[in-house]
Amino acid sequence: MIDTHAHLNFQAFKKDYAQVIERNFNNGLKAVINIGSNLETSKKAVEISQEFENCFSAIGLHPIHVKDEYFNKKKFSLLIKENKNKVKAIGETGLDFYHNQDSKELQKKIFCQHIELAQEYNLPIVLHCRGSKEEPNNAYLELLEIIKNLKQIPQGVIHCFSADWPIAQEFLNLGFYIGFTGPITFKNATLELLQVVEKSPLDRILLETDCPFLSPEPYRGQRNEPVYVRFIAQKISEIKNISFDQVVDQTTKNAKKLFRI
Repeated sequence: MIDTHAHLNFQAFKKDYAQVIERNFNNGLKAVINIGSNLETSKKAVEISQEFENCFSAIGLHPIHVKDEYFNKKKFSLLIKENKNKVKAIGETGLDFYHNQDSKELQKKIFCQHIELAQEYNLPIVLHCRGSKEEPNNAYLELLEIIKNLKQIPQGVIHCFSADWPIAQEFLNLGFYIGFTGPITFKNATLELLQVVEKSPLDRILLETDCPFLSPEPYRGQRNEPVYVRFIAQKISEIKNISFDQVVDQTTKNAKKLFRI
């Protein structure tokens, strides 16, 4: 099992990330990709990846932070150059209209700068997308519009997917992988989301925890950990009516292919 989207570089794991990693690797986890949300957490993700053989990192500025922090492309470039063996993606980056939309244009500008960085170093991108409360799909539609207008579409994953099947199809048609997290295991998971899981080709699915957030059942409400991807894999196997091992084997191949690990 590979957790392709974790935040062991966040404050929730400050005191025990090393113990969590060792415990998780002793319980079936094969690798983890820690995702940066700003320069500081990106540096921490890289630091952890240099400390542990099967830890890797993605670096970027999360769209909710674009008003708080300047996207210093030179510093992010330097992180890549100095840690080429461990920086495996750019992100997470994208659009987030859930909490405020007044930074919409700035988010789009910064997202395009992430695309440039990904293309410069031939790295995939980790897309974050969250619509407004009134229009849950608006950010997805605007993100798709930007991507479709690029001269060269990068490889990547649409992380923590929460939209409908027609939108998922659009991302799949552009070559993206779909990342599923804890909410697919929730008792109140929407039929819309479960349909996306059912219809998405297994060779285009990635397992993610987004830990410490979004703990799957039966750990909902507690701190999430990378090894809990097993519950996401189990739910996918139930929805698709295939074996757990088949889900784990194929999603592991998918992660290795996209992130070159």
